[in-house]
Amino acid sequence: MSNQSSRSSAVHLLEMLFRHRFKAVLIPALVIATGLGIALFAPREYRSEAKLALQMGRQSVSLDPTAQTGQQIMGIQQLGRDAEVVTALDLIQSRGVILKVVERLGSDYILRGGPEGGEGEAAPNALAQTLDATVGATLRNAMSALKSIDPISDTEEAAIEIEKNLVADSERDSTMLLVTYSTTSAVGAKTILETLIDVYREEHLRINRNEGSRAFFQEQEKLLRGQLDAAMDGVRKAKNEIGVASIESRRQNLENQLQSITMSAFEAESQRNALVAELQDLRRQLGGMPERLIASKKSIPNGGADLLREQLYTLQVRQADLKARYSNSHPLVIAISQQIEEAEKVVDGQDNVREETTDDVNPIHRELSLAAKQKQGQVASLEAKLGALRDQDETVRRDLEKINADAMRLAMLEREEQILSRKYIRYSDNLEQTRIDEELELQEVSSVSVAQTPTFSEKPVSPSKLLVGLGSLVLAFAGTAASILALEQLNDKVRDDRSIELATGAPVLASIPDSSVHGRVLAP
Repeated sequence: MSNQSSRSSAVHLLEMLFRHRFKAVLIPALVIATGLGIALFAPREYRSEAKLALQMGRQSVSLDPTAQTGQQIMGIQQLGRDAEVVTALDLIQSRGVILKVVERLGSDYILRGGPEGGEGEAAPNALAQTLDATVGATLRNAMSALKSIDPISDTEEAAIEIEKNLVADSERDSTMLLVTYSTTSAVGAKTILETLIDVYREEHLRINRNEGSRAFFQEQEKLLRGQLDAAMDGVRKAKNEIGVASIESRRQNLENQLQSITMSAFEAESQRNALVAELQDLRRQLGGMPERLIASKKSIPNGGADLLREQLYTLQVRQADLKARYSNSHPLVIAISQQIEEAEKVVDGQDNVREETTDDVNPIHRELSLAAKQKQGQVASLEAKLGALRDQDETVRRDLEKINADAMRLAMLEREEQILSRKYIRYSDNLEQTRIDEELELQEVSSVSVAQTPTFSEKPVSPSKLLVGLGSLVLAFAGTAASILALEQLNDKVRDDRSIELATGAPVLASIPDSSVHGRVLAP
């Protein structure tokens, strides 16, 4: 059953091709002829290609001298060079660059696609010239009529032509730019692309330079140099007034002196306290010790007692004489008796011998006294030393306070000098950078290098003969098949048993073959 169905489909297909045999030949022939005409006589388009390398040069890393370089350099390092590539692509395709190219070459050159008369290129064949004079002229007239609706200047039209034919791109993670330009002339494509690259490099130099900055930095550098000289002179005068070459060394010297005085005062105070304690102990010992001691002792007769006895004997003789002449109650007798009693008492209190002593200075007392005098002198010396150390301490502290005040004043002057020095160095560097930028621009030194100059390609890129041929073949077969199928769908004639059964709803009992024998000719 399936074999019968396949044979029926093949027969049906052959019948369909036979019915449209003229169309099956005519349509492919027309399509292939059209493709052949396009491949042979269509206007040629030539492409010039150039490669630009964005090097890491001054235009990449140097910034506007009026900017804070540190933070922006960090930003460049963080962003990478992708932004630089995007900027380069935007600039090379910008309207400003394109208009300058039009200004240099002229709008007629751009619109023609190259030099007048096709200079430097092979002349087209006679058939191509004929087609261009007829069909091309007709198309150009039609385009001119359409453009006249909204007229634009030749310069604007040339700029639009460049924008349409210019392609600029770059590979991912690459700083190499690929720039191509396509037009109807190989010489024109190369010339236009060369001019475009020249203009781009000039614009790249210009936009990476801040015009007028050199005069500004020259003025600022001169002003800061005067301020810096004044600040340095102020520091010099302050040091001369202070009388030291280095504040820190002078402060260190005074601090060392103060430390030495403090240590000496502690030592002197300790020594004085020790000497005072020793002196008090010596005085205590001297208070309980006799200054003189008995050196010798001897017994000798008591001459005084003997003299008293002689006087007593004389009184006793006189008493006896008075008693002989007077009575015991006589006043003279009574008086003499009393004198004798008193004399006896005195004589009785006297020894017959007496001791004679010889004393001398106590040597221990003398040594202790001498030691006390020495200690007292040492204490006085230490007290004088402490007084001198106190005076020195006050003097050094006053000097230290003065040097601190001078150091504060000098530090403010030096800080101002350092600030001005940093500013002066920064402005000097920026001034040098502006000078270098101007020299680089004058000498046209750019970080954009031409890795590949614009190529001169004699082989057109359009139309592609291979693509035209393949397209013609595909369109010939596909167009023919589509046309035949469309005609079959539009034709409502009944041509087989199945169609009759579907149309009538009744089975077909017999069929007469379509042949000349049976007298039937199927309508096409």
